[in-house]
Amino acid sequence: MIKHQGGCHCEAIRFKTEFDPMLVMQCNCIPCRRLMGSINVAAAFVEHEIEITGQCKEYTYIGGSGMPFHKGFCENCGQYVYSKPTAMEGVITIHVGAFDDPHKFEPKIEIFTDRKLKWVKDDGCIISSFEEAATLERVQAMMENMEQRG
Repeated sequence: MIKHQGGCHCEAIRFKTEFDPMLVMQCNCIPCRRLMGSINVAAAFVEHEIEITGQCKEYTYIGGSGMPFHKGFCENCGQYVYSKPTAMEGVITIHVGAFDDPHKFEPKIEIFTDRKLKWVKDDGCIISSFEEAATLERVQAMMENMEQRG
């Protein structure tokens, strides 16, 4: 049963999953902000839990953690759909704006708060904030959420 689905703006790329995310996080780092045009909110899954159809092109750069980051985007419309952080091998994050129903996803963790835009406010959904990448803390949060996933 498909639980969540979405795709790029022109729908040349589509994705679907039967799982809830392990974690939804907000990234305030400068590379994400420049690439996404704003802050980045993404839902983390185990890579094999997401089925992607269509041809994505990947852009690789050094992320805020200092490690390579791979972002998949549509060659036609240019929308970024997913990220694969080298720091968390086997994890794929889907940009919340790419879901057909993004209202289902609220960030619980935010990272790079030392780079956060002053006008970005939390409505109470964030339970943990970190000034830097907090890779170990994010992995721990994902592991704790594994049992609660549907």
